[in-house]
Amino acid sequence: MEVHFRGKFITKTIQELSRCEVFVYGTDMRGDRVGRAEQLACERFGAVQGQKSGPQGQCYAIPIDIKNPKAMIPYVVEFIDYVKEHPNNRFLITRMGCGNGKIDDRDKLLAPLFDEIFPLPNVVFSKQWGVLLIDNLTFPERPAAPEVVNEEVLMNLCRRYRYQISANNVDSLPYIRVRYVIGKDKFGYASFGDFFFQGMNMYVFPPKEDEKPKDEGITSPTIIYTTKKIADGLQFEVPEKFPLKYKTGHIKIYTRDEYREKLSRMDDDTLLEKLNRQDGVDICRQLAYEEAMHRGIPENKIDVSGTLQAKWDALEWKRIDDDSARGCALDFFRDECWNRTCPQKVIFAGVETPFKDSNGESIFTGDVVKLEDDLSEEYLAVGAMCDNDGCGQYCFILDNHSWPLADCQQHHQLTRVGTVFYQLKDDDFLKVNQRTMSFNGWRDTKEDRQNKALMAKFTPNFKQDFWEYKMLDELGAEFDWRDTQKSQTL
Repeated sequence: MEVHFRGKFITKTIQELSRCEVFVYGTDMRGDRVGRAEQLACERFGAVQGQKSGPQGQCYAIPIDIKNPKAMIPYVVEFIDYVKEHPNNRFLITRMGCGNGKIDDRDKLLAPLFDEIFPLPNVVFSKQWGVLLIDNLTFPERPAAPEVVNEEVLMNLCRRYRYQISANNVDSLPYIRVRYVIGKDKFGYASFGDFFFQGMNMYVFPPKEDEKPKDEGITSPTIIYTTKKIADGLQFEVPEKFPLKYKTGHIKIYTRDEYREKLSRMDDDTLLEKLNRQDGVDICRQLAYEEAMHRGIPENKIDVSGTLQAKWDALEWKRIDDDSARGCALDFFRDECWNRTCPQKVIFAGVETPFKDSNGESIFTGDVVKLEDDLSEEYLAVGAMCDNDGCGQYCFILDNHSWPLADCQQHHQLTRVGTVFYQLKDDDFLKVNQRTMSFNGWRDTKEDRQNKALMAKFTPNFKQDFWEYKMLDELGAEFDWRDTQKSQTL
């Protein structure tokens, strides 16, 4: 699918909609005039001809009256309320009632009626209206990140900023940086907006250039037509003769060969348009598909999912695996997340704190830190104590109390020496604080603490037995988790 908007502006002709998108078009006060936008809405996006206002299909209709704009105001107010009540939908507002030419008095009359919702992140305008409204736009400051962040805080933030993440609107997201496990001996780092939590699992949108083969996002599968009858009713046999009723009311009887001959005279673009029309007769679309296959047109150009939305939803949602990365993203965002790579399920491995160690490196929750003073040295793991509002502190969580990093830094030298992400399993969802508290176990013997500190050096690691870590140490193996903090930054 191709993105037809950038920022606040519609940049390309709208021919298909994402699941979360709503096509906003103008009608007349009587509801009986059919304009180009209304025709598109009725043919492709589920609008009802003659229904002059309100939501319908994947559309929203607003009556337009150039001569008496005051008559429009109740409908515009109703629409504005609807937009605010549906923050997870993306509203594409066309240039209603103003034609396709240069900006004129009609635009200057109608566009300001919508200036209240122009700043909202989920509203996109025609370029002509956007130019008129942008002068009055005040951009909100980037929201502040919670002072203290753990998994629960991140989950709540992902839900709260779900739309901005799916639209990749990073300017309206708080700045938070997290670490995650890519594999053995390797961490990745992502900023908020490049990951999300679904249930207890974390998913990351990896950089496009790092993904092989290249994946341009979550796309709707193509519905394939064949001549075989099956239970779902989308595939069927074409009869020898069939009637076609034209818009003029004229009815003509075609044989299969006569209609195939008609299709053979069409160029490829016209043929694909015939195949992908929502209001097309299924028999004609069946034959158009066969002609496309005969010509060798690639199947990725025969994507009828956007024009068979109701049938596609009824059948395809049953097939989506909720545990798959693609299915999870569709379930979380209800959107294809255009321009995104396919999300990858990963193991969450901590969030960046505002503290630095003695080498100037950022300290993350889950880091094992060596504490040194004039008399002793000790190894402890960093955790976060906070509620869902982010209030609390980063600290070493101990048996029945905690030691805040802010206090510790005043009297000790802190040096990162590893992390608690050893003895992992491929399907681990990690409560970082639980691993932190396990590392800081108050019943540990001196030998236990030494063994844990040794395993922390070789992280992340999926080896389960201590002797394997001991062997790595004796062989002088070195893990590069420090270096990947820079090289894997998104």
